[in-house]
Amino acid sequence: MKIVYLLFLFFAGAGISFGQNAVNSLFQAARQFEIRPMAEKPAWAEPETSPLFTVAWLSDLHITDDTSEKLVRAACQRIRDELKPDLTFITGDNCGLPESRLQEHPEKPLGWRRHLWLKNFLQDELPGEYVLIPGDNWPWDFEKVFGADKRSFTVAGFQFIFLTPDQQALAKEGCLTFAEDTLAWLCEQIKANQDKPTLLVMHEPVWPPCFLDAPKIRSVADANAQILGVLGGHIHLDLEFTSKHWKQWCCPAIGRSHNPAFKRLQFYREQILMTSYEWHPDKKAFAQAPKWQRIEVPEKYRENLPPQRPDTGFVMENLQEMSPRPRQKNPQLAGRFAELSSLNMNFMLETAFGAMF
Repeated sequence: MKIVYLLFLFFAGAGISFGQNAVNSLFQAARQFEIRPMAEKPAWAEPETSPLFTVAWLSDLHITDDTSEKLVRAACQRIRDELKPDLTFITGDNCGLPESRLQEHPEKPLGWRRHLWLKNFLQDELPGEYVLIPGDNWPWDFEKVFGADKRSFTVAGFQFIFLTPDQQALAKEGCLTFAEDTLAWLCEQIKANQDKPTLLVMHEPVWPPCFLDAPKIRSVADANAQILGVLGGHIHLDLEFTSKHWKQWCCPAIGRSHNPAFKRLQFYREQILMTSYEWHPDKKAFAQAPKWQRIEVPEKYRENLPPQRPDTGFVMENLQEMSPRPRQKNPQLAGRFAELSSLNMNFMLETAFGAMF
């Protein structure tokens, strides 16, 4: 799993070498940082009012075979039949089916056909509206099927900014960067919505730094008080970290996971409440786990939020998108792979010393 890679970089940077058994041990150690079940439900997880709106959040579907497809289908069934969210977010590493499973449109490239298959799958399995971005696996030709992968919009006074890198090196984990116009667009969206509580939504987490330009996004988040959280997947574990005033929430994977799961976010005037739904193999279904997380909404950002949900619900407003364009393959970024070692060493040290003090 990808958090193993983060820890590997840390130990490799310290000059420590190890084999597969040590890698497995590192993954087991990383799992100790996952969000733990709670003995009882906290009072803040039972608000007296109804949420303004709800979002189902899935990440790292990794649909590559029948087993992973069935897991994703079961998650969609729980979302469609019981949770009935207003929106669904899907944050990358979506579909890597082999060519043998994709019989339609044989004239199109494999990546294009994967996205066409996924679009049809989601139209059949998910209720209502969804927002989807690519991950570092299988991003090619995303824009030909799903359009923009960078967008900003408002729901019930909350601002969401979806962001993806523009360039990546193949076969070098984390060697991804943003184009300058993407960073400029991000800053424009933040400046135009300074009075709105905001979430950044990406595939790769910013904290821990899982890609080369993570420090740039962390600096932007640290400098803008309305950014309350960053949502990301990528590392396949259920994690939470804090940087200054905002939280990094990491959604566990559905495919290729030791514990397949997805999240539900409920948005209130006072807080964003998140719950977990984990796979139960014996029941062959996803069920709510005794885990609750939250981000408090500061008082000054509650002023412009609606007092309650109307009967008709809320709609997506103020949609802004960057023009769709393909992700670029940049082999030169592979030469910067060693930079991730120092980035993650700083993360480990800051996390460790922060916990101490």
